[in-house]
Amino acid sequence: MKRFCLRLAAAAAGVLMFFLNADCFAVSRSLPSASAASFQVPGVDVSKFQEDIDWGTVAKSGERFAIIRCCKIVHGSGQKEFDYNFDINYAGAKEAGLAVGCYMYTDAANSAEFSDDVAFMLEHLEGKSFDLPVFLDLESKTRQEHLPPEQFMPPLLDALAQIEAAGHTAGVYANTAFFSECLDRTQLQEQRYHIWEANYFNTVNGLSSPLGHDLSETAAVWQYSGCGRVKGIRTDVDRNICYMPSYFTRKVDLSDAVLPYGILEQSAPFAVSGTLTSDAVIRTLTGTIFHAKTGEPTDQSVTVSPMTKQVDLSGEFSQKLVFSALPEGEYSLHITAVDSSGKTCNLAEAPFQVYKSAMYEPGKRAAQVAVDHAISEAGSTGTTTTTTTTTTTTTTTTATTTEETVTDSSTVTTPQATAFRSPAKSPDSLRYESTGRLELRLFSGLFEAIRLYPVLKKAASAADVLGLDGLAGDFSDAAAATARFLNTAKLVLDAK
Repeated sequence: MKRFCLRLAAAAAGVLMFFLNADCFAVSRSLPSASAASFQVPGVDVSKFQEDIDWGTVAKSGERFAIIRCCKIVHGSGQKEFDYNFDINYAGAKEAGLAVGCYMYTDAANSAEFSDDVAFMLEHLEGKSFDLPVFLDLESKTRQEHLPPEQFMPPLLDALAQIEAAGHTAGVYANTAFFSECLDRTQLQEQRYHIWEANYFNTVNGLSSPLGHDLSETAAVWQYSGCGRVKGIRTDVDRNICYMPSYFTRKVDLSDAVLPYGILEQSAPFAVSGTLTSDAVIRTLTGTIFHAKTGEPTDQSVTVSPMTKQVDLSGEFSQKLVFSALPEGEYSLHITAVDSSGKTCNLAEAPFQVYKSAMYEPGKRAAQVAVDHAISEAGSTGTTTTTTTTTTTTTTTTATTTEETVTDSSTVTTPQATAFRSPAKSPDSLRYESTGRLELRLFSGLFEAIRLYPVLKKAASAADVLGLDGLAGDFSDAAAATARFLNTAKLVLDAK
């Protein structure tokens, strides 16, 4: 890969090296001795020009990652090449325990060229997984550098989306001048594409990163030298610093999760929801309901292939888990994701119980509670009514459901609002007055954990859509009060 030694005057804080745990990463001595970045590990990028590489020695020397060239395509000369050392380098770096990424050099200048080049590369990436992104190397002076961002960015973004649709995390390599003149760095970052930036800051020998420079605020990987030396590689080699811990420790965040909890009444519908967010493309997402006592899976299981960095659980994933079909018993819902590195992330294990009737059977004092009835009544009549059945141990509000048709023409029933609580020692009270005011009385110690806030927010939104301003305000006030109360009371209301 041809590199550009740029003449840029930079004023940055000095370089402070963050030492990682010895059993995880050994940081190379050639890293800067001072940097503003709290996380940085060294690595190389290679192609056929580095010839045969002793990857075991490279790893022992302190390098933690390798970005390997897959292809080189030059439209100007008609060159279309698969790097003959790619497969050997990929296998060797993986076996040595290095985190691996790859790149393709292309001088593509329009949508058709980008699309064809990416398709060519993806053929050679079939069956491979990468810890670091798959980068497009952009540095052509003759075909790319004269293009303004408004012309160059649309086909580039389409090419990056094409890479991620194939299950790889995508990124862009270029030098600092190219990022400034031809690319929209902000747009790339907003769409969560990763940046690998080359800037040598007037280094002469390229054996170590120059002091006083730090690209961690603008790039995921900084290529600081084009003529470095590393044990295990006989030729000069590009040296890099990685600022992204997520390339080495995979993590997927699950937020706003609504999962089964406590006691579910048999045949009652329940819908899982929540949002998954990852720095890497999520290839597969699997949810399986297990028998709690035996650990054996039930026939309730779903796997989807989102091929994106953010996934909403309330779509196809939720619809294929039919909680209402479960017989009585104890269960646990397990949710796992596999990202573009091929690694599995365990997202949730939610234990719950299913009983024929949570209300009337002795010793089963937890009941299904749904506030969607009040919401439904308000939406259909504009008045406020509540249907309740009360015993000496619990109070329940009748739940309503809606039917949704999915792509396979089957019909599934999902709740507008469904809530469950764990066994309580005292009754709770949910009263919906004729004035439209929702008064929630929650006594300390009644619940193990209740999350009512999402339900009240949804009720406020529904009332607002119906033009019931007073009712919407009451729901909003109740939501705010519940949020404050959750800080001091152990309450959970799992609701959709």
